[in-house]
Amino acid sequence: MAKIKSTLDIQLDLTRPVEDLTEVISAVIASQPHKRKEILEGLDIAVGNALADIQAQEEKKQKADDDR
Repeated sequence: MAKIKSTLDIQLDLTRPVEDLTEVISAVIASQPHKRKEILEGLDIAVGNALADIQAQEEKKQKADDDR
């Protein structure tokens, strides 16, 4: 039986993560144009959650520093 995979092999240069991640996102969207909105909305949620976590940690650290 044939096994068919739709994969994208990626190598990221961690010295330029934003540029490389942007290229990866563009490649994924190009391969799935009918799911463009769904993909971008999912990324928006994931990035928003990550930023909210960072902000909460920063606020917690700031509060701890202020209490000293």
